[in-house]
Amino acid sequence: GMATFTGPTQQADLVIVGSGFHGLAVAKTYLEVNPTSNVLILDSGESLGGVWAKERLYPGLKTNNHHGHFEFSDFPMIGYGETLNNHIPGEVVNRYLVFFCDHFNLTRRIQLNTKVERAEQKGEDGWLLFLMSTKDNSRCQLLAHKLVVAAGLTSEPFLPTFTGQETFKSPLFHSKDFALLADTLKTAKSVVVFSGMKSAWDVAFAYAEAGVQVHWIIRKSGHGPCWMAPAYLTPFKILAEKLITTRIVTWLSPCIWGDADGFGLVRSFLNKTWLGQKIINLFTKNVVQAELESMNQYDADSETRKLKPWHDIFWVGTGRGILNYDGDIFEYVRQGKIKVHIQDITHLSPHSVHLSDGTILPADALISCTGWKHAPTIHFTRDGEDISHVLGLPHNNAQTKKYDDLVTRVDEVILKRFPGLSFQPKSRTLPDLEPLPGSKPGDPTSYLPKNNIEPSYLLYRFMVPPSLHPRTLAFAGVLRTPSTALLAQTQALWITAFFGHELPHLAPSTCGEQILYETVLHSRFGKWRYPHGFGAVLPDFFFDSLPYIDLLLSDLGLPRWRKKSFIGEIFEGYGPSDYP
Repeated sequence: GMATFTGPTQQADLVIVGSGFHGLAVAKTYLEVNPTSNVLILDSGESLGGVWAKERLYPGLKTNNHHGHFEFSDFPMIGYGETLNNHIPGEVVNRYLVFFCDHFNLTRRIQLNTKVERAEQKGEDGWLLFLMSTKDNSRCQLLAHKLVVAAGLTSEPFLPTFTGQETFKSPLFHSKDFALLADTLKTAKSVVVFSGMKSAWDVAFAYAEAGVQVHWIIRKSGHGPCWMAPAYLTPFKILAEKLITTRIVTWLSPCIWGDADGFGLVRSFLNKTWLGQKIINLFTKNVVQAELESMNQYDADSETRKLKPWHDIFWVGTGRGILNYDGDIFEYVRQGKIKVHIQDITHLSPHSVHLSDGTILPADALISCTGWKHAPTIHFTRDGEDISHVLGLPHNNAQTKKYDDLVTRVDEVILKRFPGLSFQPKSRTLPDLEPLPGSKPGDPTSYLPKNNIEPSYLLYRFMVPPSLHPRTLAFAGVLRTPSTALLAQTQALWITAFFGHELPHLAPSTCGEQILYETVLHSRFGKWRYPHGFGAVLPDFFFDSLPYIDLLLSDLGLPRWRKKSFIGEIFEGYGPSDYP
């Protein structure tokens, strides 16, 4: 059965918030090292699994990953209804996680329907958690000697407010709740899908497949449609996700912690020399991007052309997806079953959506695929005062102005190592980029990131507050990556070692300034590398995942080169089976 609380303040050695891949990996790893520890997992959902929880499995939900790439190294996904060489249906991932919990005896440690509203810092004693039941709104407290927040970045939906939405009368919901409102696939005649993100493609396809007319609105004031790749990229016909974790491919993407892979000389050649830059540009523009454009045949039809992305793929990060559908979504667009509108929504009226060009669309439902709030959902306090800025979390506290000089220094380091990043892409839609004073319009340096780090995460190794003391708090999964399971298990190992004071490079003598410098350097890098992704506010990894795993393994004193031969090390993709 599941854990329950009654009576006075309960205590736990470790409380983990979130029961998705990241939370479960931390629980299992921590217990392997500390078997007698009292570990508790809290989740606000009705069932375990996070994104893959039962109540979030919408029709047609599949992983972007193929089978064999979305599992923990010591628990292969075999016998859960998966098919080899294919994308994995949501139900299979859910079943896998449920079995994982049973196998590692985690199920009894999970308490569902429990939201952590606030965490009050109690020094070395840990955190006093204020909990609320999502069932009956009853409240209680719990003292966590150590706290890991593994709620990820996809738990709190962002839903814009539309003028006139109170008169709309049709269902208006976020893609997160698609599973709960899936009956609209049968009842609706015409629906409006809003946003160009990957979830919008999923939702548009599901309705079109069910025979419902789809009007798909992509804001003309937004980021445009996301890049979508076929699962097998030609001319190599290699799995796209294998490429993401193949060393030779990761070298072609500038990465500030890239040297952790032990190939710093190769990276330096590619990023600093004229020839190296040429190679990188040829690869991203003429191999990857040209390949996607020709395979998706955007320009073959005036309707599909509307789905052609606006930005070069080099600058995008994880704002992309894989065409993991059983049918051809572009065919629905050509036939008009999915009608794409590059417009803004001005307002709603009963069962209708009004666009900026005057079009009025009939809508039996409006599904907003507008992504997530990325700030943590827990309010962190000390003596009742907010301490987000102390912990390295997004905030609006001006005290971090003290980092301004550090940011300036870090920017210089980044551009010296990666001169190519100084040519930031121009954007017709990034209002927060102001031309630098004194620069000429059209000069590449005139669109540079603002110097503020308040809205960003500033966590050391993307996991812990840079003060490092007291060692009572860590964050797992505060990043976007296509390699979820691999990163989850590596972060879990690092966090367990961090709590146990087992990381030699973080001895008490470690220089705090060095830690802060690395933290700002790594988090600031995303602003330069993925201005069209999420890089400005949170870690957005694409080809950066493998060197990040190398970095954490080096911290842990574990081998990072896992292949049997030097050739294999360079040309073979890494996957869960490489980390036994």
